[in-house]
Formats: sequence, C-alpha cells, structure tokens
Amino acid sequence: MPTYCLTLEYDGTDFAGWQIQPRMRTAMGVLQDAIRTVTGESPALTAAGRTDAGAHAHGQVAGIGLERAWGPDALRHALNAVLPSDLAVRDAAVAPDGFHARRDAVERSYRYLIVCRDGNAPVSRRTAWTVRGHLDLEAMRVAAQRLVGTHDFAAFGSAPRPGSSTVRTVTSISIDRHAFDAALGAASASPILETVIITVSADAFLRGMMRSFTGALVKIGRGRATAGWLASLVDTATGRDSSLTVAPARGLHQWSVRYAPAQFHQDTRRAA
Repeated sequence: MPTYCLTLEYDGTDFAGWQIQPRMRTAMGVLQDAIRTVTGESPALTAAGRTDAGAHAHGQVAGIGLERAWGPDALRHALNAVLPSDLAVRDAAVAPDGFHARRDAVERSYRYLIVCRDGNAPVSRRTAWTVRGHLDLEAMRVAAQRLVGTHDFAAFGSAPRPGSSTVRTVTSISIDRHAFDAALGAASASPILETVIITVSADAFLRGMMRSFTGALVKIGRGRATAGWLASLVDTATGRDSSLTVAPARGLHQWSVRYAPAQFHQDTRRAA
C-alpha cells in the first residue's frame, strides 16, 4: 500500500477548523471527500496539526495510504480538479511506509498577521487582525525572547489530550514590520498598508498557543504590559491565564512543517 504526503493550502474563513465535526464543513472533511471521489477509497488520514475555525494554512501536511499506486503529480492534479476553491494540494510526494504526518514532524511554524490601522481594513479583514495605531515592535521583540526555549506554556494554551504535557520547545520567534504604499508598491513612511508579522517555530503547539502569544505581545506593543509580566506567565501556570487576550483566528496562518531528512525528504517550508 503506497503512502503519500500531501502539502495543503487553504483559506480557513469558511471552515470550522481542520478536524472533522458532525454537520460542519471542515478542511479535513472536504479533503476526504475529494480523495474518495478521485480514488474510490476512504483511507485513514493523518495531519501535522489542527487549525482553528477561521485560521488559514499554507503548508499543512496530510498523510494517506492508498491501495492503488498513483504518480504524485497525477494525484495532485486529480484532487485539485475536484477540490473547492478555498483548498488546494500544493504538492504531493511518495512517503516512507508508516509515515505519520503528526508524529514524524520535528518542527512547525506559524505566522500571525496584524494590520495597524486607525480604522477598518476591508481588504485584509479575512486574513489579519486589525489593531488601531502603531505597535512598539522593539518592546515586543525583547519580550518575545522570554518565550524561546523549553517551557511549560500552560498559561497560553491547552494540551490536545486531557492530562498530557503542556511543555513545548520554541526554537525561534521573529517580529517584522512591512509598510507599503499600495499605489507605488514600495516602502513608505506613511504607508497605506502597515503589517506586522509574528513568526513562531516550535516542536509542537498547544491549542490556542500562537493566538495567546500574539495577544500578549500586542498588549506589550501597546504599552499595556511589560516583558516581565510575560515572563511571569511562563513555567508557572497550571491552566490558561485569564489576563491573556486570545487574538482572533482570522490572522493565524499555519506556515510550514519540517521533517527529519532521514525520515522524509520533504520540507513544506515556504520562502519567507
């Protein structure tokens, strides 16, 4: 039975998340329907992780085993021919026997998009969180380093299974500002579009962890909290902290998944 790795991209606005739910439209459900239509099979499907309702994916990874062998490109094209416009298979590859998209992943990356604007931002309303005014990015960057390393992040999210560990290893956090004049397509001192991008890479994420990180960092960027406050939440909590704002799902973008070369010669990381 050949095993395949599918790299997926989807606009999560109209999905109730990744995981199948009764009577709800989900990314996993739509993909499974397409696989059934194309192959006539209903294989078990593994995924690198779950995404929240309204959150987006650029490098979600799914693993499937099929009874019939397909050329990877033929499988990708066939699935894309029947998939709806808000989900696509970016890449398909043959994976080793026993490949598991979640268990075999060694690093995952998420990005969160924030648009700094005094009023509404109609164009980005489905893909970013609109925050009024400017953010102190240097204060956010200093605070973010308190989150790097192996820590108990129980204050920021919940484990996928009751009673399992809330310890995770954050390998890197970056916070970048992109300011553009939409008419000129160039950097501008008074931009039409000012976007802040928070990128976090970790071995795994708790539910709500990335959105809680973002809410905390925005609070610091607005001058309403300090790096010391953020540090006080790390390794001390047994559950979510009520002082944390959870950023809206629409600004969350699952970005990439990395696998060990010895296990799988596939890296879903997109060029930054």
